[in-house]
Amino acid sequence: MVKEIVMIDIDDLGIDTLNIRGGEWDYDEELVQDVKNNGIDNPLLVRLAQGGKYAIVCGSRRYNAAIEAGLTKVPCFIEEMDDVTALGRTIAENIHRKDTPAWRYALKIGEMYERLNHKGDKEEVIKIIMRKTGFSRTSVQNYLNIAGLPGEIIELMKEPTERSEVVKELLKGMPMTGMGILSVEKATKIATELKGIPKERMFEVAAYVAGVSKEDAFDIIERVKTYPKKSMEEIHGMVFAIPKGAIMRFEFGSHIVTALDEACIRKNMDRRRLLSYYIEEGLKRDGFL
Repeated sequence: MVKEIVMIDIDDLGIDTLNIRGGEWDYDEELVQDVKNNGIDNPLLVRLAQGGKYAIVCGSRRYNAAIEAGLTKVPCFIEEMDDVTALGRTIAENIHRKDTPAWRYALKIGEMYERLNHKGDKEEVIKIIMRKTGFSRTSVQNYLNIAGLPGEIIELMKEPTERSEVVKELLKGMPMTGMGILSVEKATKIATELKGIPKERMFEVAAYVAGVSKEDAFDIIERVKTYPKKSMEEIHGMVFAIPKGAIMRFEFGSHIVTALDEACIRKNMDRRRLLSYYIEEGLKRDGFL
């Protein structure tokens, strides 16, 4: 069935409150010139709003470019949809856009989950979100984990200039801060490994690992989990005590190698992390740590 394209007055349009961009517009001269010269080929997706107006679910960039280009009417598809469907559509439209930051996806998917949670168990809700957004199960689960983090930590996934004054103030005086953006992988690791620790401590760890490699960040997070009362300086000393590039060689019999392989599978660790884990545990047991 072919959808009907309706020309709607610019003045009767506004950005839907659930739109993933939230109405933000980074001026795009090329897009504005293209709209001015050629109009809008891809109609906006809108739904009916209060007062006979229409809310833009998909197409906020085209809408803003149309305003800049001086258009008075724009082509639209009008659809009836509930809030969950609208969230899914706005996420799906942006899923392949590299300029959509990960923290936006996390917040919107978290919002979808909250709206759907009363309709089934968690696994079923995740499947609904996957179907409506096009994200894989792993991505949905990761974003849900991130959405459960304190807002101050989610802000560390933003560009430093976009962070709130509250977060900027919290970062003052902390070592290794402001040196990077907290990645999805690091944020997910914090969310899954550091549940239950005080929010202030979690923020300190998140700020600290934002500027280090993924491998070192994971090592730091695991050590904080094991030694929650140690300072970040002490944790840093534990992680970086061996100079980069140093090689530690071990020789094991075949029975040890077999046992290591089985332990790697059961504990979901590679050999390097597994050996580090057992060395630490042995040193702790014997009172050296």
